[in-house]
Amino acid sequence: MLARVWQNLKVDRSSGADAALLASAWRATGASALEPAAFQSADYFLPISERHLDAHFITVHSSEQLVMALPTQSMIGLFQTNYASPLSASGLPQVFGPAAEAGVTAFVNALKLPFLFRALPADSLFFALLQNAAPQIRVMRRWQRAALRIQGTFEQWLTANFDHKRRKEFKRSRARLSEQGTLRVESLSLSGDLDGFVNDLLGLEAQGWKGARGTAINSDAAATQAFRAICGNLHRRGSLRFWTLKFNGKPIASLFGMVDGAQGWIIKIAYDEAFAKFSPGVLLVLDATEALFAEPQLKLVDSCAIPGHPMIDRIWRDRIEMVDVLVAAPQNSRVRFAATVAGLKSHARLRAAAKSIFYRLTKRKLS
Repeated sequence: MLARVWQNLKVDRSSGADAALLASAWRATGASALEPAAFQSADYFLPISERHLDAHFITVHSSEQLVMALPTQSMIGLFQTNYASPLSASGLPQVFGPAAEAGVTAFVNALKLPFLFRALPADSLFFALLQNAAPQIRVMRRWQRAALRIQGTFEQWLTANFDHKRRKEFKRSRARLSEQGTLRVESLSLSGDLDGFVNDLLGLEAQGWKGARGTAINSDAAATQAFRAICGNLHRRGSLRFWTLKFNGKPIASLFGMVDGAQGWIIKIAYDEAFAKFSPGVLLVLDATEALFAEPQLKLVDSCAIPGHPMIDRIWRDRIEMVDVLVAAPQNSRVRFAATVAGLKSHARLRAAAKSIFYRLTKRKLS
């Protein structure tokens, strides 16, 4: 039965310039998605693709239904890969739930080259379907990142995760700031000033180390436009979450994230380095954590942070396992697949060594 179904699906490739044509069908797919794939939803990814025309799309569809929409990079040598953006923390594609198994099978069987999925949650339904559908599959990398599993109350979580001394440190930092001026946490409401929250985050990021390195969002005009459009889309549908910590009316920390059903993601945080001794980023994460506990539908929040992040790993103690995985179709050469695996492993080793040397010479820390 499955064979007849997937063989009736069509697999196409289109350019980023055609992305807007997919918008309606893509949103319909998301409304009945296999699982939340927020970073590759239409509202999140279309603003990126419209401003970065190196993006392409692989679509799987019937005559009536878009089953899968997968943003990809241009072809890279011996393999293809999903689209990477500084604004995207997961490669999980949007898949229509009722036809998910057939859609994934059709995608795998249509591959001309091995395909590298970067940053898939290891416990995702999509990864399970991919493992069943792909005759050639290799996990290239596994890592963990901090997460928040919401159980009980915020106070119970705070007591369970931090001893009395650490909780006292948090209160002392907040009290020291409050003694010197007015400290207030602001959260974005549905009728709130979205531009104000966005401007605060962009400004804080730009004045910090990311601005100095040229990696802040507003160092790139296209990225800034995409970020503003993403925030607007998410805000309109009620998925956006934004918090700003202000001292005497001035923003000193800003945090942005989104929710989809029972899952949430914290995507960007920035703080004023002049206030570093007060740990404003930590204080704001705690404020945001308390707010997240107050959302009854939420069960899991992904920090989207690098492995071993020096701040969030010490606050959010739960972990999500992530994988990079290479797959190939039955007709793809096993020799080519093995060569691609070897090449990717070699590249990863060289990149890790170069990165280690760079950080040692520049005396920079991971963040």
